[in-house]
Amino acid sequence: MHPLAASIKRRLQSLGLVLVLVAAAALTATPAARAAAMVTIVEGEATLVDGARALVATEGLKLGDETLVRTGASTTLLRIEWPDGTAADFGPDTQAMVEPGGFGKRAGRVPAVYLLRGWLKLSSLGQATTPGALTARIDVAPFKGSLVVMAVGDETWVFAEGGSATVAERHARPPVNLALKSGEVYARSGAGKGAVAPRPSPSQMQRVPRGFRDTLPLRSAALQGRSVAVRNAPPPVYADLREWLVAEQPLRRGFTRRFAERARDGAFRAGLVEHLVAHPEWEPVLFPERFLKPASAPR
Repeated sequence: MHPLAASIKRRLQSLGLVLVLVAAAALTATPAARAAAMVTIVEGEATLVDGARALVATEGLKLGDETLVRTGASTTLLRIEWPDGTAADFGPDTQAMVEPGGFGKRAGRVPAVYLLRGWLKLSSLGQATTPGALTARIDVAPFKGSLVVMAVGDETWVFAEGGSATVAERHARPPVNLALKSGEVYARSGAGKGAVAPRPSPSQMQRVPRGFRDTLPLRSAALQGRSVAVRNAPPPVYADLREWLVAEQPLRRGFTRRFAERARDGAFRAGLVEHLVAHPEWEPVLFPERFLKPASAPR
């Protein structure tokens, strides 16, 4: 064999080996394998959507990055814990994303939760700093302590149950950062600016889910190694995911890949087509023929 040809062959073989190793690493580093978050308390109805697969929330179940969480109207409490002692408690009628990756990192970690709608209690029950949380309107910086966050309709508030935190009003120009001390509450309604009060009002406290009233100990260590029976829930229909599919772009960046399988379902596809203007990134998935380059005319 010519020396040049032999050299090219060796390089191709080396490249092939690298690609094989990269592919193997990708297979072993699936979201379920690398994720550390674990469901530790389930009191009521809750569903987890990981990719196109829907699961019934079960104690001891480990979660992949960007898993969608959905609780029912009668749910008392759903808790997810991380090994560093961060705990996220979700109240009734809540939708959230665990470890949303589209917003960058803070101190080497992505935010713990994006709260789309409903109730969240985020606590640092270990020694580490909790990596904060997001809603459509606010960004809670990493903190130590315990915060109750509500996002319902055009109303948002954050109660510093313990410790202190900084709340940034997203999209505000100029940027607005408000410091919360223990016992204080940040509230914002409608298009107005948010404000900090020295304590929550009685009506605010009456709305806090009863599952948030007590500080519960961590349970993940006791559940480690336990065999978990994974239970499938019905696949998500378009209405289940619509709020996510029309949410802000950093959340939607992987949805065309994650939910492409669901787009093969007739009813789901019909929903995507009907509301295509709200999520135009689905057009190449639904109508790939529109994006084919015309064949060149024969000479």
